[in-house]
Amino acid sequence: MFKSFNIKQLLVFGLLYLLVVGCSSYTPYRYSFSLIEPRNETMSAVDSDVEFRFVPSSEKIRVSIKNKTDQEINLVRNKAEYIGPKGNSRMIHYGSDYVDEVLNFTRDNRYVSPMKIAPDSEITGYVWINMWPDFCVGEDRTSHTDAQINYLKEPFFPRHSSDGSVGDLKSSTFNLVLPIDFGEYVRDYSFTFMIDDVK
Repeated sequence: MFKSFNIKQLLVFGLLYLLVVGCSSYTPYRYSFSLIEPRNETMSAVDSDVEFRFVPSSEKIRVSIKNKTDQEINLVRNKAEYIGPKGNSRMIHYGSDYVDEVLNFTRDNRYVSPMKIAPDSEITGYVWINMWPDFCVGEDRTSHTDAQINYLKEPFFPRHSSDGSVGDLKSSTFNLVLPIDFGEYVRDYSFTFMIDDVK
């Protein structure tokens, strides 16, 4: 009887260990960011024409853009880019829903039309990495469901400990370039962010 109790005890401890180790592999990383160029503690940047506000995360960046002029301006989305900590440049999506942005991108032959911002108004959306130039989706191409597209979404940085190490990310920087078309000219607004800490 004592021997069977020890076996049961070992099984229970073994299952608990697997549960704890298994769960810890999905522990989410916690990032803290700052905007260092132009330096601003409120994660915003303003000039006489446009105001930007940012909320970065490991997966996406929430971006609000306010048109302060008296004429329509455009975010030139197909020229916008994300430059990662290792200097790699990636195209981005900007919008409210990742799956919709991917489907629109592929339906429009991998072109993203400019996003209009009316005078004295604001748009808010999310920036994601656009990995779809390398893939096919939709009619006459390899079909993907909405769930598969969402599952294949590539985050900016590892979200969980199972995604990889983040030891070299602390104090690293990344850039976001958002071109704004004012009609007579296009200005590239460039923003540099720092990963202050990751745990």
